[in-house]
Amino acid sequence: MSQLPVTVDALLKGFKKVQQRQELATTDVSYLKLDKAGIWTYGSEEIEIEEGSRWAINPATMATGFAAWDESTKVGEEMEAITSDNVVLRGNLPDVGASWTPQTAMQLKCLSGEDKGAEVLYSTTSKGGVKAFKTMVTAITARIESGNPGVVPIVEMQVDSYKHKKYGKIFTPELKVVDWLSMDAKEAPDTSKLEGEEGEPEEVEQEEVEEEKPKRQRRRQRQA
Repeated sequence: MSQLPVTVDALLKGFKKVQQRQELATTDVSYLKLDKAGIWTYGSEEIEIEEGSRWAINPATMATGFAAWDESTKVGEEMEAITSDNVVLRGNLPDVGASWTPQTAMQLKCLSGEDKGAEVLYSTTSKGGVKAFKTMVTAITARIESGNPGVVPIVEMQVDSYKHKKYGKIFTPELKVVDWLSMDAKEAPDTSKLEGEEGEPEEVEQEEVEEEKPKRQRRRQRQA
């Protein structure tokens, strides 16, 4: 028994680290991306994200590290959850024949619309993506420091852009926080109350949506 951790807390902390690494290393997750045309898509079929849909970011899966790319092939990746005591240092990374670039990652789950229930991993080395990640970390940190139990951001995926001298119009990700949940929340907020018009009976409103608003057509993106 002398080989066991001194406290139960130490054991729990170790198990949580393993769980976080497994979540980050999962291979069956659908990847979320913002393509060059400024369209949010996910999965191998590149399904378009429904406009206005709401997604919860899992703070426990937020991670930083590095990735190495050889043209369009990822040849190396080293990540650690931001809650981990370990830090990925560029100087300790192996030689993989390509340069290492800072990367961030986080998992999200859709709470509303056609994608409800879908879980995705947003992993990016783009400057805009890393900036959006840092903005989210700052916002969550402020909530924690203020003692607010709602530290799970509910976001809508939006897009911004700027003009590059060489490459023209460049699209950048925007994660707009529209609500917050606590880590132990059992249910997602009822977003239908926020999306509908006030004063309209619920049954009538649903009929109008079905009759007047056709189902969004999804498409696969053209391969580059």
